[in-house]
Amino acid sequence: MLPLYVNISGKRIVVFGGGEVAERKISQILETDGDGGKVNVEVHSLDFTSRIEEMREKGEIQCFRCDLWEQNLEELIQGAFLVLVCTGDENLNNRILKKATKFDVLVNYRHVGNAFMSSVVNKGGFLISVSTGGKGPAMAKYMKTKISSLIGDKEEKMLLIQSNLRRYLKKKVKEEHRRQEILNRVLNDPECWAVLDAPVEVAEKRILKIVGDKYA
Repeated sequence: MLPLYVNISGKRIVVFGGGEVAERKISQILETDGDGGKVNVEVHSLDFTSRIEEMREKGEIQCFRCDLWEQNLEELIQGAFLVLVCTGDENLNNRILKKATKFDVLVNYRHVGNAFMSSVVNKGGFLISVSTGGKGPAMAKYMKTKISSLIGDKEEKMLLIQSNLRRYLKKKVKEEHRRQEILNRVLNDPECWAVLDAPVEVAEKRILKIVGDKYA
């Protein structure tokens, strides 16, 4: 499998099923879509969890109450970018999966789809996915918690400063390898991490001074 981050803003995502599995996956989509565009999520099911209903009321998603056995599934799937198969009826899920294979669409359904959703850490400007390839979902969630605990206030500040420092160095240093060397040295310099106890604006000025004194 090739892990990729995909900009889904404006893309049509069709969810079949309105239970807890669908709720979890929809929540993840909404939480990690940070590109500013509105994501287009349609949920088709006989029933919906209260959380899904809440998302509908907020205008975050669209819900269509229907019996999927009586629907034209191909019509619903056509034009979708991603299909999430989440009903509690395995026979229905397999029917949806079979219909989806007729289209050029990404399908998330257990281990037989062609797109897989991992546990995601979305914290402090970092977006980190954790997957075991279906071997141990509980382990993926455990590692998500451990990784999340490593991202604190200092890491968030350093990410912002690194972004600003990268732009600053592009104006001052011609050689790309030299810019990368300076950025890496800042990350491995205890003095640079120590100044992050100060407000980010103060810390950034101090790190720029360190760069000028040590690495320029």
